[in-house]
Amino acid sequence: MESETSSPKALAPMHLPRTSRLILALLMAAAALAAASPASAHKQGMRLALGPVVGSASPVALRTSGVLLLEPLGGGRMSLDLRGLRTSSGAKLQAPGNLLRLALRVNGVPASYSFPFDIRDGASSLHATITPGQGLFKGDRVEVVAVDLLDQDGVRFGTIGVPPGTRTPILSSALVYVIDSTSPIRFSRGGDTRLKLRDDGNFNSGFDTLLDPTGKEITSPGVTVELQVVRNGTPQLYSYSYDIVHGRSVPDGRPVVQLGFLITDTIEVQRLDVFDDTHERFATLGLKINAPARKP
Repeated sequence: MESETSSPKALAPMHLPRTSRLILALLMAAAALAAASPASAHKQGMRLALGPVVGSASPVALRTSGVLLLEPLGGGRMSLDLRGLRTSSGAKLQAPGNLLRLALRVNGVPASYSFPFDIRDGASSLHATITPGQGLFKGDRVEVVAVDLLDQDGVRFGTIGVPPGTRTPILSSALVYVIDSTSPIRFSRGGDTRLKLRDDGNFNSGFDTLLDPTGKEITSPGVTVELQVVRNGTPQLYSYSYDIVHGRSVPDGRPVVQLGFLITDTIEVQRLDVFDDTHERFATLGLKINAPARKP
């Protein structure tokens, strides 16, 4: 039997030089990320760009995209950020009395909420809960039907979308299970989507943990993603299909297509839905609340 001193052992991290310990820590962190399950890599919140409405009569014009963040933690958190707003003469915009309006379905029940905000010196920010007066708890599902920005006269000037020249994503968002769907395809986490104006309208949307009603990984051909947009003022419907194999959309869990957008386009997003092979909707833009837990 070999003695303890003669048998080879890995060198403990604290015995390494400082630089080597740092390198080892970085390698271990990278390995942990690589070993994470595919579902954990999928987004659980929503980052939505806010862009102009083509043909709007409002004096408020979004020439740079705003950002709306929806988070599943803390009962559902929301933040709005608008910057770089200027008048046609180039002065920083002053516009009081605006509204952010959210049309939602909360656990399948339609709901609408409005949040007042002012624009001062060309900027505005807003922090609130997604559903003020209605608590959200772990497991609740929030479908985002529409997002609109209204000026003080009630004229719609902004929505999910981007103005020309935007380099950041139009949306980078979780997908949520449609609670009243009759589709045999089920999921709790693991769906997300990203849409860009640049990269020829790069659009990817998919899942890696799709289940049947018994909780087993499902195989189902002919899933269809539908994206309804208004492109430069003209409504357009884009769709593409993929198969689900052992609970995962193929290829790679996140099929990718290019929609042919130009960097000079103005895009408004009206809806994004996912259907099974019988055209039953089972997923849409939204999020599942992670916390807090409902008190007994």
